[in-house]
Amino acid sequence: MRRLLVATILGAALSTPAFAADADDVPTPALTISPATIAAAGIGAAPAANTDLAARSTFKYGRPPALPALYAASAALQGYDTFSTLSALRNGAHEANPLMKNVVTSPVAFVAMKTGVTAASIMAAEQLWKNHHRMGAVGMMVATNVFMGMVAAHNSHVLSQLK
Repeated sequence: MRRLLVATILGAALSTPAFAADADDVPTPALTISPATIAAAGIGAAPAANTDLAARSTFKYGRPPALPALYAASAALQGYDTFSTLSALRNGAHEANPLMKNVVTSPVAFVAMKTGVTAASIMAAEQLWKNHHRMGAVGMMVATNVFMGMVAAHNSHVLSQLK
């Protein structure tokens, strides 16, 4: 069972996209002030090191620290749901979700489905992020994690009553 849990978590972690800035996340062009612009404005000469603001700017659009943390939490919650569901089924419980009754009969199919759901939710959040729906990406992951947290709490309660 431990191997199954580790495989689930590793599968979810390896299927997640990179969290660095994407190629299509082009930073806003920085203001470049040339010595000619300063002279034309009548301000006087500026030191050459301070004239090219674009060269000094390293600002990039990255993910807020909360988004990768929400991805990791999603993978962990899905992994715990997989582990707790299979443990409860082995100890005599039954699957209450009618949509999942056929899937939980095969642990391999169940793990594959949970890994796919985790990857799909992360990919959907990444797509929202890329399409500049930043709050939607974070909100979707928060909602997904809240729901999975409730499922995990229910599974934990069922497991405690079986022992």
